Amino acid sequence: MAHRERRRRRLMLIRTRIRLLLTILLVISLGGGISALTVISELRGAMRESQRSRASLVATGEIRDLLLASTGDIEQLPRWEKTDRDRFQQRIDQCQQIIHSLVDVKTPLPVEEREAILELERPVKNFGRAVTRAFQYMEEGLEDRALNRSRNWLKDHLVPDIASAVRTLEEIQQKRVGFTERRAHSASDLISRVFIVLGLALIGSCIAFFLLLKRWIITPIEKLSLAAQEISFGNYGTKVAITSQDELGGLAREVESMSESIAQFQLQLVDRERLAAVGEMTASVAHNLRNPLGSIRALAQSCLRGNDAEITSLSLRQVMETVDRADRWLKDLLQGLKPIQLAKMKTALSPHLEAVGQTVRPFAEKRRVELQVQIERDLPAMDLDFRRIEQAIFVLLNNAIEASEMDSTVRLNASHQSEHVLIEVIDEGHGMTDETKSKLFTPYFTTKKSGLGLGLSLTQRIIHGHGGRIDVVSSPEKGTRMSVWIPTGNSDSDVRERKATNGSDPDPR
Repeated sequence: MAHRERRRRRLMLIRTRIRLLLTILLVISLGGGISALTVISELRGAMRESQRSRASLVATGEIRDLLLASTGDIEQLPRWEKTDRDRFQQRIDQCQQIIHSLVDVKTPLPVEEREAILELERPVKNFGRAVTRAFQYMEEGLEDRALNRSRNWLKDHLVPDIASAVRTLEEIQQKRVGFTERRAHSASDLISRVFIVLGLALIGSCIAFFLLLKRWIITPIEKLSLAAQEISFGNYGTKVAITSQDELGGLAREVESMSESIAQFQLQLVDRERLAAVGEMTASVAHNLRNPLGSIRALAQSCLRGNDAEITSLSLRQVMETVDRADRWLKDLLQGLKPIQLAKMKTALSPHLEAVGQTVRPFAEKRRVELQVQIERDLPAMDLDFRRIEQAIFVLLNNAIEASEMDSTVRLNASHQSEHVLIEVIDEGHGMTDETKSKLFTPYFTTKKSGLGLGLSLTQRIIHGHGGRIDVVSSPEKGTRMSVWIPTGNSDSDVRERKATNGSDPDPR
């Protein structure tokens, strides 16, 4: 149970990593979004504060303008009509309303600014009182006294106090306007920095997410795909280069285990087929030996009945020929059953293939078949038994020439294909049916009138002993293409090679 729990935890690693990455991306996004919203809120507050400060400064300017206009009209005070008095009173009331609006705001004002506003409110009230008192003096008939006192009061007290209060308030408000504008600019710069940092963080996170996803998932899947292709080619000993202890690592181990199981199953299947072939071979040998034995018995009886020395000598020669024929059959039988011994060495394949082509060329010319040889000069050097490879290609070329009609063509091609060398023998003969192809490499199966059917079986064992395979493409009346694939790296396992050289077939295709 503990082992299963540890394995289950390991198999959760990729999901846990992806969740962690998504959580990090979510945290970065949320953190950046909250920071951006906070800074935007700060900017909006600074802009509202700046607008309020500017409105207060404009209102203070209106108070200054109204008081200056009213101060200038004092010189015409004795000639004021009722409308002039009402206009003056409206200006004073308007100034007081503006002052009240500056004080009665939702957001608390700085103490210094509030005190400056209150300092301005007192001279404004005193200004209104002074003018009202002047009107009273005028109504009592004391015009000169009223004018002199009003002028002196305005000149010596009110105007300087009003001007000082307005100037002080404007200076304070200008400072506040400058502060709020700097605050707004600072918030705007901070927003730009936040979005730049957030964008870079998201881009970096996405790049890191892609790289980690490629390392954890994409690359292992590619390795699994390559391993599956190798297994499909019959390289059942292929190892998957994934060492991680996660889901894909576990899958890689399962694929390797499955490959080994398939290899064992194929070996067992080939062994069973070989036993069946041995049974057929035994029946064929029994049939082939029965007739010679009968002939030997008949010749021996003739010798016993006759006294003619010449007849006896002829009978004995026939006995020897029959025994020799049976001996050749038994040698062929032993050759088909004997394990193949490979003497591998680093060898350049091109010269040996050309030599095979030159060897069979006279046979092809005798049968009026054109032999075309096209071999790449830069085939890689490989570890192989070149004598056995020559033997295998010789059998394929001989069969192709024998299956070809006169004035037809047989081609021998060799090229480097990725991690394999491809050798092709192509003829324009009658081709083969599916039934013939299914038995093509079975020992003692042949469609020829002569021969025991061991050549292609031996050829297949030689190629399999080098970790390769033979593909057959053939259709009736369309010729045959025999493709031999030999790996350049010989990456197959020792078990497969040993089984192949002992007569087993790791790849029955």
